[in-house]
Amino acid sequence: MFRHLMSAKVRSNAGCWTCRLRRKKCDEKRPICDGCGALEIQCYYDEQKPEWMDNGPKQKAMAEKIKSQVKKQASQRRDRKYMEMLESGTRDVNLGGGPPGDDAQAKKSSDHNGVRRESADVFISSSDTDPTSGHDTGSTPASSNTSGASPPEAPWHSQFVVRPPEDPLGTGISTEVHFIMIYLDYVFPYLFPFYRPPMLAGGRGWVLDVLQSNKAVWHTATSLASYFFSIALSKGAKEHEECTNRMVHQLQSQLEMGLRELQREMSAINTAGCLAGPRERLQVLQSILQMLIFEVSTSNKEHWRMHLDAAIAMFLQIIPTPEMWTEVLDGLYTLKWPPPSMGLHRPFSTPQAALRFFTANILYVDVMSSITLEQAPRLQKYQAPVIPGCKSLGSRPNVQTAGPLFMEEFVGLQNWVVQIIGDIAALDAWKKEQKRAGSLSTTELVQRGKVMNDAIKAGLEVMESEAQEMQLASNPIHAMLLNHTPPSEPGLTSLSPPLLIHNIIWLQAALTYLHVVISGWQPSCPEIRNSVSRMTMLLSELPQDTGIRTLAWPFCIAGCLSPPEDECKYRAMVLRMGAVSVFGTVKGAMEIMEAVWAQRNQIDESWDVAKCMRILGHGVLLI
Repeated sequence: MFRHLMSAKVRSNAGCWTCRLRRKKCDEKRPICDGCGALEIQCYYDEQKPEWMDNGPKQKAMAEKIKSQVKKQASQRRDRKYMEMLESGTRDVNLGGGPPGDDAQAKKSSDHNGVRRESADVFISSSDTDPTSGHDTGSTPASSNTSGASPPEAPWHSQFVVRPPEDPLGTGISTEVHFIMIYLDYVFPYLFPFYRPPMLAGGRGWVLDVLQSNKAVWHTATSLASYFFSIALSKGAKEHEECTNRMVHQLQSQLEMGLRELQREMSAINTAGCLAGPRERLQVLQSILQMLIFEVSTSNKEHWRMHLDAAIAMFLQIIPTPEMWTEVLDGLYTLKWPPPSMGLHRPFSTPQAALRFFTANILYVDVMSSITLEQAPRLQKYQAPVIPGCKSLGSRPNVQTAGPLFMEEFVGLQNWVVQIIGDIAALDAWKKEQKRAGSLSTTELVQRGKVMNDAIKAGLEVMESEAQEMQLASNPIHAMLLNHTPPSEPGLTSLSPPLLIHNIIWLQAALTYLHVVISGWQPSCPEIRNSVSRMTMLLSELPQDTGIRTLAWPFCIAGCLSPPEDECKYRAMVLRMGAVSVFGTVKGAMEIMEAVWAQRNQIDESWDVAKCMRILGHGVLLI
């Protein structure tokens, strides 16, 4: 008893006012106690009692304010922790994409966030893969040492213990399976409506295979499904309020588990070093891009930039040089599926299909992000060998061949359309760099722009002619946009009607973007006005539910430059989407447009598209 009394600390009244308000124990450190420091909130430690400690409404309001601050800081701490995790996982990657093994190129580089990184190229040789079986030799699976993944014969989630029925959160494996089916049936087709590969190319079965083998992707997909489901329930907000709250809890818990699994995967990659092959790195790339998709679909704040940085870094580890694209893709064949007995007509294996899908998407995201970031696409040198712009559909190889990608099968755009948008972004970055250096030549700017202008107009002329022949200009047949099935016959030489309209809208937006880069922000300019008018008409005829989702960037470009009398048309397009408009990038596009409209009188010719993408106080990625 005596020893206990001697060691007991006498209760003090010198704790900070923040801890007193929160009714937490304070260690009385100054100027910031450990409790407030850990939560990153303001520590009030004045000797005089604050006026808001009145045991009344002021104290209650202050308590709510601090509670809100704690919640906000918790989210920011989680984001910083994730950023540190990604930084540690990609520290040894040369973001410049130089050739492997070149020690002279290893140097310190800085990304657009100012984060210093040590660049050391990672060598991925063909000897990592057994040419006869396609299996990696001497490589360490990303999940074998740290994540406790089960063997391929038994999906990892089959080892889960189902919670008892009385579990109030309902977070057992049964619930997760239902959300995974929601993801496969509704969320994935909503996010990627053009991706419907033919059965002989393997279909989309690889998506379920990846979900079963990658814990991080599983949890992130469950989070996306939870969010999507809660949006559907929000139509009857009152009667479904309790269920919606459970969905929000499900989303957050699944996302946190996904982050932990991604951290384990990246730690395993770092531990294995150069022994980690393309398969293990591809698993990490899948997880990071899934996180990027989640971020853009739910909030579209600045965090997508660190996801993209990490994804590009991992992509450069998988395919260090553009010339290795076919070699790496061929090396990802597995014996499990499809069976070797199929010979040359076998579909793509899961790793091959995943690499094709995520490569197409990272090239697309790289181009669209370059508009917001005011820089040339960082993977621009990969475009020619992976998505060649001059390769016709008539020369399309068999679906099983590990050759170039056709972006219309993934994002609905022809290869050259994606490339030319990236070229315009690169021209915009060059113009601003020359302007800062005081060496901008208007003549050279116009000459460079004319090449792109002629290419876009030639493409538009061909597509508009085809549309007129199909009587699509005034016929809403393109309402079948989301029911598009990519061609399964390699001899097909023209786009289907829905894809034709889709590409016309994107090209009109690209042409408008180019005019703004060359001539400045001039909504009354005849060329800009004509393109905007054409886009407004085509966008108004799209399906009323989800047709605009894949056209968020053209929708935003046209809306920002539209005359005041057309504002109601753009608001009506979003209203027709209903509650689902908050899922994806359409909401962000509409917020940008509203902010631009509110500043019409203050915007001059110096305004541009990149400023529109950052008008909300953070860069927005419209994909």
